[in-house]
Amino acid sequence: MAIPSSQVAAVWVREDLDSPDWIPLKEIIFQVVKKRLVTKTDDEIWEYVETNFEYVAEYLRVAASECVSDGAISAYEIDNEQSPYVRTLPSLPTSILSKLRRIDPFALEGVCAQLLGALGADSNVTQRTNDGGVDFVAVNFKIVPGGLTVPLACKAAVIGQTKRYKEKNSITETKIREFVGAAILKKHELMMQEKLGPLTPVVFAFWTTSDFDPNAKRFARDVGLWYMDGLTLASYVSGLGLENYLISLPDNP
Repeated sequence: MAIPSSQVAAVWVREDLDSPDWIPLKEIIFQVVKKRLVTKTDDEIWEYVETNFEYVAEYLRVAASECVSDGAISAYEIDNEQSPYVRTLPSLPTSILSKLRRIDPFALEGVCAQLLGALGADSNVTQRTNDGGVDFVAVNFKIVPGGLTVPLACKAAVIGQTKRYKEKNSITETKIREFVGAAILKKHELMMQEKLGPLTPVVFAFWTTSDFDPNAKRFARDVGLWYMDGLTLASYVSGLGLENYLISLPDNP
C-alpha cells in the first residue's frame, strides 16, 4: 500500500477511534497507520506521524466543524492544543444505531415516517415497489418555533429517501443526484394531486444508517438537502422518544 495522504489518515483515525478517554493524536495516527502499513518499520511510521499530524488535526477539526453546520452528530472531539488529543464523544446512541442497521429496510422507512410524525407532520411511507426512488413523504410540517401559528398552506412538505447501509458503505453523490431527480417528480405528482400548492415549501431529505462521502456532503450542502447520517438519525430516534417503537421491530440483518 502506498503512503497515505493526511486526509486518508484522518479517515482512518475516525474509523478506529473508540475510546472516550483523551488520547494523543500522534499516538492514534501511529496505531492506525501501523495497522495498515504492516511492512513499514516503527521509525518510518513515526517519521510519517511527525510530518503529517498537523494536517491530520486540521482535517479532523474541519470535519467536526462541518458536523455542527450540517446539524449532524460528530462521533469525536479534538482539542485545540498544538499537540492535540482526541476522543470519541460519550453517550453516543450507538445501540440505537446498531438496531437501525438490523431492521428490515422497509421498516426503516417506517421509522423515518414516525420521526417526521413526532416532529408534528402528517407522514407516511410510499408503496414498497415502484416508489420512484421516494420512500417517505410528509406534509403539514411546521418549520416555525413552537407556539407560533402559520397558515396550513404554508407548512412544509418533506420528500425523502432512506438507505439501510452498513457502517462503511457510504452514500455517494451519484445516489443523491438520482434521488433529487426522483423527488422533483414526486413533488410534481403531489402538486397534481393538490396535496401541495405551487409555493408550498418542500424539503428534500436523504437519511441513512451509514455516512455520506465528502463529495456527497458537499453536494447536499450546495443544493440544500436535509441529510442525516446514522449517528444523527439515531440521535433523532432517541430525542423524539421513538426508542421503544424501534426496539419493537424485528431484526432482519
